[in-house]
Amino acid sequence: MGREFRIGTRKSRLALRQTELICNALREWFPNVTITPRPIVTQGDRDLHSSLQTIGGKGVFVKEIERELLDGTIDFAAHSLKDVQPVLPDGLVLGCFPKRDSPFDCLISPRPYADLDDLPQGARIGTNSLRRQAQLLHRRPDLEIVPIRGNIDSRLRKIETERLDGVILAEAGLNRLYPETGDGHPELGGLYRVSLRDVLLPAAGQGAMVVECRADDVETLSLLASIDDPSTRDAVLTEREFMTALGGSCTFPIGAFAQTDDEDGLVFHGLVASPDGTHLFTCNETGTIDDHVGASAASALIDQGVLPLIDPVNSANPVNSVNSAVPAASR
Repeated sequence: MGREFRIGTRKSRLALRQTELICNALREWFPNVTITPRPIVTQGDRDLHSSLQTIGGKGVFVKEIERELLDGTIDFAAHSLKDVQPVLPDGLVLGCFPKRDSPFDCLISPRPYADLDDLPQGARIGTNSLRRQAQLLHRRPDLEIVPIRGNIDSRLRKIETERLDGVILAEAGLNRLYPETGDGHPELGGLYRVSLRDVLLPAAGQGAMVVECRADDVETLSLLASIDDPSTRDAVLTEREFMTALGGSCTFPIGAFAQTDDEDGLVFHGLVASPDGTHLFTCNETGTIDDHVGASAASALIDQGVLPLIDPVNSANPVNSVNSAVPAASR
């Protein structure tokens, strides 16, 4: 492959690190290929004060990059998969899914708490995710959720500036920026980290990177195929199928996690909740990628009455709008 490939990416430190990992993986297969990163400032990076729900959801981190893909100024783009909308613009495809890192969340705090239940009564926890908020409040309704945005480093600083007892972050991002991180690691300023893998169901695609490209760019698709991980692809496509079937996005309190299993094929766990954690529905499905277990799980939850929880028309006051629609057993 003699041509130069231009890879678009956000300018955040984590995005640049993820792009570096993808470029390094491609160069292992094609040592002589030239790949030039092109950092792009997105709407989500420019507006760090508004909530994601008000400025358009996670898609604000990829729209400008997708526009440059369609214009031909870049050849492919590196994303965190959970930032990518369920439906892509015409002419674009997800070209490859590198091997997934941890899909789970963790608590970063100034004190060595053993788990979520060890937090003091009324603890102040920073997160801008309705999915995280809903599950935290379902388990600990006494917690005070403080909306925070920004990159990993700025959110860590807010532990001190906002007087927080902790912040919730994705483990994958920490693993990529701080590969040797452990409890009290000096690069985290002596902060402590505890996994919430048994507490919070992750967002669809969390922990996975994806490379997006033009559907008709055969040479780029051939290049990207070298680093595609089939197990990751099957799992995250199942999670995205669940999101699409519900008509939701990462701005809604929806959790989705699939993993491959030698015995059952795909094992899927789904969740829909109200932002205040009062209502929470879960489902589990097993099967193969051809069984469309993500869509089946979404159908099962719709039958349980979850649609009012994720209807954008009701998003201004979602909790009140579902009181008459949600079965009493879930309250």
